[in-house]
Amino acid sequence: MREAAKELYVAGKDISDICTALNITRQTFYYHKKNDFRKGIDWDALKLANLRSEDELENKEAIFINSLIENYEKFLKTAGEIELNPETLEKLHKFAKTYWSIKAPRQINEKEVALKAAKSTLESIANLAVSQKENAVAAWLSSNSDEIVSIVLKK
Repeated sequence: MREAAKELYVAGKDISDICTALNITRQTFYYHKKNDFRKGIDWDALKLANLRSEDELENKEAIFINSLIENYEKFLKTAGEIELNPETLEKLHKFAKTYWSIKAPRQINEKEVALKAAKSTLESIANLAVSQKENAVAAWLSSNSDEIVSIVLKK
């Protein structure tokens, strides 16, 4: 439990989401964090170091999602017939909110996509022109690339 909480925290997950995924209280989370700190394991320093390295981001996200699903399934098994009391509804709400915050589609910046596409297209055409010894075309594209990209972004 402690190791999973540490890994998720170091991966940059929100403390509320970690507690929900692991089915622990914030108090338990902070107990493990403080206990490790006394042993010389600084979760915050590890988190900062990890933010600088995105190497295993997909693996860490998979660990988090698996923990969330596993604990949600445990919750459903132990809940038996779900009673509609405020505590049970709050737990269900936390699981659902955490799940959907992970699975929600990310917003797409259309201008950024168009900019990347325009630059990539211009570069490809310029490379083709150079490979076919059409240096005048490549030179014209190079000198007018900013204006071309600006026109594309306006549309």
